[in-house]
Amino acid sequence: MATRINFIDLYSFYNDIDASVIETIMEDYKITCSIRTLGQARFYTEDYLEKRIAVEQEKIESARKIINDAIRSGVISKEGKFRV
Repeated sequence: MATRINFIDLYSFYNDIDASVIETIMEDYKITCSIRTLGQARFYTEDYLEKRIAVEQEKIESARKIINDAIRSGVISKEGKFRV
């Protein structure tokens, strides 16, 4: 029987580079995540569209710490916000 994994939106941001960096960092820490872009691209670009990262519910605090550390160290921008 398959186990159901509950993903929670943790963090929202607008930068494509931040998306790649966050995804890579989460993979390094063995945290499964999903990054999606909200809205429709206009003018043939996805810049400035909101992106959200969702992580497994039981990993939310670890993921929050990882993102905070990345912000403090300058690895990702400070322009995002935590949703939970």
